Amino acid sequence: MKALGIIAMIFAIVAIFVPVLGPYLTIVCALLAAFAGGHGLTYGAVAIGVNILNVAFLSPSLWILAGAAEAETQGNGSEVMLGMGIVFIGVQVVAAVVLIIVNSIWKKNHTPLEAKA
Repeated sequence: MKALGIIAMIFAIVAIFVPVLGPYLTIVCALLAAFAGGHGLTYGAVAIGVNILNVAFLSPSLWILAGAAEAETQGNGSEVMLGMGIVFIGVQVVAAVVLIIVNSIWKKNHTPLEAKA
């Protein structure tokens, strides 16, 4: 599971620099990070954090499209694009919840033998 966390971190960093497909790459990264429990917990959590920062602050293509849609339709397009931003961040929140659940299951199954006796 550590490998999933490392790959998720790499994808999260790459998604920052990919212009248009970067926000969509964060969804793939969230899927990888969600199952990086156990030894990869830190890597998965960092990847999810980087994804949230990327979508909220570092993804200009998403917010430029929102501004262009607002200018074009005078109101309706910005709500659609803002909704896309909320969906991208929502995916990260769901991935964080799944990561916590996967990690708790992993801890329960991998307790030391002394603790089980």
